[in-house]
Amino acid sequence: MGFASGFRRSELALISVCDLKFSADGVVVSVRKSKTDQEGAGREMGLPFGAVQDTSPVRSLRQWLDNAGIKAGPVFRSVGRYGHVSRRGLHKDSIGKLLKRAASREGLKVDELSGHSLRAGCVTQAAMNGVREFVIMRQTGHKTVATLRRYFRSGDIFRENAASGLGI
Repeated sequence: MGFASGFRRSELALISVCDLKFSADGVVVSVRKSKTDQEGAGREMGLPFGAVQDTSPVRSLRQWLDNAGIKAGPVFRSVGRYGHVSRRGLHKDSIGKLLKRAASREGLKVDELSGHSLRAGCVTQAAMNGVREFVIMRQTGHKTVATLRRYFRSGDIFRENAASGLGI
């Protein structure tokens, strides 16, 4: 869900069950507090079901809530070594550590991975897949295109390249 939503670590850590509205199309997440929302107006972000059942963020979220027995309070919580799910929510700084641990278990490189990688990865992959900037901004809550473009990683360096369109 962190990757698909493009949320900041702080936004992800603050999600409560009362912020979720499941529907036939996916889940609507109410973001009550954000770094760029100084007035506290909040915003809603839609997260659709994924095309692949095993990687669908909505299905994974529902499965997590059901398996952990979470009916109220923070959505994302720590799990102890004996499987006990905490009542308290994750701290935003723990998200990067958890991401690194999960990636390491899968044999992935974790040196440059951080909690911010979820947000940056969402922006980068969406751009590489041809999603328009204003659509990405609506998802992530970015206020300006200039700020959004700082998130683009080098993964798209060859995809949309002026030299590839020269016909040489």
